[in-house]
Amino acid sequence: MKEIVENILRQYFSKMREPKIEELGLDANNTLMSEAWCCFVTLYKNWEVRGSAGNIKEIHKNLASELISNTMQALTADKRFTPLTLDEAESIQVRVDKITERAMITTKEIDTTDPVKHGIIAINRNYEKLAVVLPNMSAKLMIWSDFLPVLKNKLEGESVNDKDYILYKIETLVESNY
Repeated sequence: MKEIVENILRQYFSKMREPKIEELGLDANNTLMSEAWCCFVTLYKNWEVRGSAGNIKEIHKNLASELISNTMQALTADKRFTPLTLDEAESIQVRVDKITERAMITTKEIDTTDPVKHGIIAINRNYEKLAVVLPNMSAKLMIWSDFLPVLKNKLEGESVNDKDYILYKIETLVESNY
């Protein structure tokens, strides 16, 4: 997966456009072409997040399409950052998280999960807000008390509670080039 994201980045910066799925050089029988998954693409510069995008539900027909879409969103549409430049692209590290397990939990269970192995998806019950904290996202975030401010910040200051939020504990398969 990470090699595909690196290929997408190379093609984007050489052609200055989103690559087409045919340009990835994948065999039609490749699982990236035949299976739908949800995943996240996170781009790092100097070990700090520089852009991230993903889906919590399978919305593309295959993982290759998902990787193209999420890479382009992380590059150009993460509202926390300005779009990535060609100069910055040369020093970007890539992380891909493919969601492998997802289980509904309560707020009481958040602090009993291992943040190195598990992430959290929080969805406002009226579907107006969504936040995802991926597992093992930073060496600075090793216990759940470290993650809670990150989750609260992503929810624009709202505290997570069972009355207002649906919570999922997730596990991911991670590939990175660092």
